[in-house]
Amino acid sequence: MFVVMKCEGAEPHEKPRKYCPRSDFLISNSSLPRLLVEVNSTPEDDWPKDLIRMFTTGAFIVRFANRFVSAFRQEKNFVLCAIFIWETGIATRYSLFQKTPDDEMVCCAL
Repeated sequence: MFVVMKCEGAEPHEKPRKYCPRSDFLISNSSLPRLLVEVNSTPEDDWPKDLIRMFTTGAFIVRFANRFVSAFRQEKNFVLCAIFIWETGIATRYSLFQKTPDDEMVCCAL
């Protein structure tokens, strides 16, 4: 899986770049991720890069599923489970979803 996005303000001669997100652990169903797991590799940060990467990847997956996968397109009811394992070994579970069919924002609940 890789992410393709429109880059506002990019110069016409610039080559497009691609980003291939890689979770520490990933469970998929029919090539659609259903569970993301990240392990904190930067314990000194309040907002670890791995946590931000997990949320960014998760938000992309939720938006993609709700927009392009026919099973979720109508109701926009795809929910992605994400688990972040802190340096202490404590795990935090998040549910990532969109509140309403018209809302582009992805929310998370602990």
